[in-house]
Order: sequence, then C-alpha cells, then structure tokens
Amino acid sequence: MAKAKKKMTKKVPVSKDNCDGSVRSKVISIPPLTQETIGLRLVGDRPLLVNNKTGMAKILDDIYGNDGKKTGTPHRKPSNDELYVWAFYTMPKSKFPAPSPKGLYGIPASGIKKCVDAAIRTTGITDNTTIGSIGKSFFVLADDGGLCQLKYKRLERDVRVVNTGSGQKSVPTMRHRPMFYDWSVDVRVRYNPKIMSPEQLINLFMHAGAYIGWGEMRAQKKQGECGGFYVTTFNP
Repeated sequence: MAKAKKKMTKKVPVSKDNCDGSVRSKVISIPPLTQETIGLRLVGDRPLLVNNKTGMAKILDDIYGNDGKKTGTPHRKPSNDELYVWAFYTMPKSKFPAPSPKGLYGIPASGIKKCVDAAIRTTGITDNTTIGSIGKSFFVLADDGGLCQLKYKRLERDVRVVNTGSGQKSVPTMRHRPMFYDWSVDVRVRYNPKIMSPEQLINLFMHAGAYIGWGEMRAQKKQGECGGFYVTTFNP
C-alpha cells in the first residue's frame, strides 16, 4: 500500500498590522539639503609651472590627423613658440591671447579638487569610508570655462629638459612652459557643514598646499619645487 505524500506548505511572512487593520509601513526621513560656501585664497609660496596637456593634445590631434592614431604622419612639426602658447589655460573672457602678460589665465577647478582629495590621507585619516565621505562633501566652483582665475606678478617662459617615455626608451625633450611667480587663486568652495566645518576645510587645503601642490614639479611628484601654496580666506 502506497504511503500518502505529506503536503508541504510554504510559510508566507505576514506584515504586522495596526489595530485598525491598516498595514504598518516604514517611513524614511531625509533631512533637508544643507550647503554653505566659503572663499579660500590659495597663495603660492613656490612658483607655479603650468602645462595644459589636454588643450595641447587636442591641437596635436588636429596636426597629426587620423583621429590621433599612431599611424598618422604630421602635417608639420609644431614650433617651440606654439608649444609654449598651448601650455596656457587661457580664460574665455581674456582679451589678449597667450602668452601676453596682459592675458587672463587660470587653472582648472577640477585640478584643485583632485589636489585636495589627494591630501586627505596626509592628514592621518586612513579609513576609506571616511576618506570617501570627505571627498564627496565639497567641490570647487569654477569662475569661467571650468577655470579659476589666476593672479600673478611675474610670468616667465620656463625652458628645461624633460625625459619623455620610460626606461631605455626615454628621450630627452626640451619643454617650453609658463612659470608664474607671486601667484594666487581665489576659489569658492561649496561644502556640507554636517561633515566638515570651515576650520577643517581650511586645514585640508593647507595640507594640500604643503604636501600635494598643483601643476608640474609639485610635491606630490616627489619634487616640490613648484605648485605649493598656503590658504587665507576672503568673502565670496
């Protein structure tokens, strides 16, 4: 005689109901957005060596053609004067083209943000979650065209030998780049005051100026001759 199979029943979780029969739901509370803006003046304590690699790459792509492929042959070789001009970050509102000393020049707001983000670990913070929270709690506002305007007292054409490539394939090349002296940049920083106070933000930017820097030959690249700064405040 065959045994009858035991019928299996699946238990379905039942939501807890209120006394009146309605289903109880979980309410998520999202606090209002809180943002503040502070004006920070980055004052250079070392010269600023600038090299607009992105702008130069676009121009060289036009010269070499073939959509930047290595098989492209140059229509002509850029002169050192052209390479020098292309190394500037020129403000869109500038009435004078590079390399005029009357021109308006800047540095990318995104570059300043990357500089400060890289400085978080130099403060002694090593927890990745905390580092991520700090990095997402502020950003730098650009003045125009993604740039923060640069103020300076003296501009010189820096010419020096650099090695391009790596290892045995490295080739010495003369580089022509703008060097700014007695420079400063006013940046507007929007931040979350629930995560960082103005004093903490200033301290972080101070670490960035001392241990990271901006531009070529900065401290982050284990050189430190250029791109260092300290921080003061201004009313944005």
